[in-house]
Amino acid sequence: MSDETHEVTCPCCHTKLTLDAGDGTILLEERPKRRGKEWDEVVEAGAAKQAAAESRFQQNIERERNADEILEKKFREALKRTDKSDTPPPRIFDFD
Repeated sequence: MSDETHEVTCPCCHTKLTLDAGDGTILLEERPKRRGKEWDEVVEAGAAKQAAAESRFQQNIERERNADEILEKKFREALKRTDKSDTPPPRIFDFD
């Protein structure tokens, strides 16, 4: 094992590695400290999520209110179609 070392910095995560020149083993790994989010950023993100959730909730309420009306219209249309047809439905025993 030689005393010569090389320092290499990762271009994507900026981790500084100290490598042994002889066999290439990692002698030291120094990761940069991550910057945490500021309190204001966290509060804004939470408020945005809450607003989006409220919007989705209101959309679902409107959809459910209209669902009864839509189903009622479909049912009435189906009743109109059945009243007009004189032919009985086919019996399953006729297909044998």
